[in-house]
Amino acid sequence: MPAISRGEVSYITGAASGIGRALASMLVDQGGLVVIADLNGEAAAKFAAELNEKAGSVVAISVKADTTVWEEQLAGFQHTTSKFKRIDYVFANAGIAERPWLPPFDPETAATRPLVKPDLATANINLTGQLYTAALALQTFERQEIGPSGFRGKLILTASVFGYFPSKAMPLYAASKAGIINFMRSAAQYYAAKNITVNSVAPNLVDTPIAPDTLFIPFRERKLLSDIQLVLDQFKKFLGESTLNGQALSISQDNVWVHPADTHMLEVNGPACDLISMEILKIFGDKTQ
Repeated sequence: MPAISRGEVSYITGAASGIGRALASMLVDQGGLVVIADLNGEAAAKFAAELNEKAGSVVAISVKADTTVWEEQLAGFQHTTSKFKRIDYVFANAGIAERPWLPPFDPETAATRPLVKPDLATANINLTGQLYTAALALQTFERQEIGPSGFRGKLILTASVFGYFPSKAMPLYAASKAGIINFMRSAAQYYAAKNITVNSVAPNLVDTPIAPDTLFIPFRERKLLSDIQLVLDQFKKFLGESTLNGQALSISQDNVWVHPADTHMLEVNGPACDLISMEILKIFGDKTQ
């Protein structure tokens, strides 16, 4: 299983709990340095202190950042490069569960209710927030030399199987994760020859604080949860000298698979899709082929 080189730096959003916390612990155990970035600054600082106490040295720092606020994320990255000089891995992991974006459908009362502005918090955090993280990661990688593992940097985004499968109860969650998957595949193509990899890990439901514990009870009873260690094992596959790029490693219970890109009608659409990429890059003044 690939591993990081000792002293490599990982920036992890949503790292004070859940998958992000487990990731940080794993990376420190491999000899890495980690940045605990989280909206809950107090929890992030406490966790970083715990990691440092256990290691007997400074292996972690914390930053408080709302991922939907560009300026806060920018400050977090700047603090990290000031402290550790470079960032080898960025894990765009922060996310929330579905929130009701519209009131429940009820034609009998609809006429008596005002039209309401939708709650887009799920999309703002799970898509826009991750794209802010990605934008900072990719620009940081561009500004630094190739690291000990042979790359300028690696971006790994936390997606979900709901990036492939629709959910009538979670339209914004599904939309945001689908956006992450297609962004990952597109960015991976662009950066493929630039010593930068872009990948994603897409689990089904994992027992974390992302949702109230009562939600997980029926899933535990029916053994429908994905094991967090199996999820971590998929993140490991992208580390170190791994050349994997553009992959969506997916987990559901004990099942692990690389989810394929949609190729339906690609033979017909491929030439136009390739040409529009070339022409738009020209318009943008980008010499990438």
